[in-house]
Amino acid sequence: MGSEAISAQGTLIDRSAGSGIPNFTTIAELRDITPPPLTRNPIETTNHNEPEEQFVVGIRRKGEMQFNLGFVGRLATHDHQTGLIKSWIDGSRDIFRINFPDGSKWLFSGFVTNVGPSNPVDDGQTADVTVRPTNTMMFIAAV
Repeated sequence: MGSEAISAQGTLIDRSAGSGIPNFTTIAELRDITPPPLTRNPIETTNHNEPEEQFVVGIRRKGEMQFNLGFVGRLATHDHQTGLIKSWIDGSRDIFRINFPDGSKWLFSGFVTNVGPSNPVDDGQTADVTVRPTNTMMFIAAV
């Protein structure tokens, strides 16, 4: 039986600025994307009456989403008037939606905490972006 893995090509991130009814715009020039890792801390509950260690899991945690993009400061999804830099300046909690190639989606609110441009001598201008998720995350299955 073969693998059911699929290509990551075509994964997109949409952003809706601020609160209210979401008005999503796809972030331009996306390259490598690392969605927020989903973790839970193991909490040891072993007592003296047990011969084996025992655990329960703690609260659900989400790590930071990180992505790299071909940075073009004048693009509306990157700039300081409506884009990622504007979100960083304002410290606004925006809504992000990761659209996976199989049609499934992850939806969460978060803050842009880093926009790190890079300008190498013999390569394209890029930026590393970090988003810190907050509150509940929704998972939408492909139909």
